[in-house]
Amino acid sequence: MPEEAITFAKKLLESDEDYLDNVIKLWRIGNEKYGQCWNTEFHIFGEIESETDHLPLTHVRSKCSEEFLAKADKELKETIEYYRDSVTKAWLTLVPR
Repeated sequence: MPEEAITFAKKLLESDEDYLDNVIKLWRIGNEKYGQCWNTEFHIFGEIESETDHLPLTHVRSKCSEEFLAKADKELKETIEYYRDSVTKAWLTLVPR
């Protein structure tokens, strides 16, 4: 397993900071490793990326209105809570025993 995948997955478990950025990094690693992440240990990150692709990443947040950010942050918080157990399970498959 690429060390960077373990690093980004660990960040997701430790903090919700830069959550989408870390999800996208994991999604890309899965796509690079397998050609596409579906039906692999990276599948959950593809699901989250697909569901949140309309939400602003860290580098574009400064260009968004406060109203939009409030709505986006609320939706992201709900998404994080919904997928928390699945991300934890994915972590267990990414970490070498």
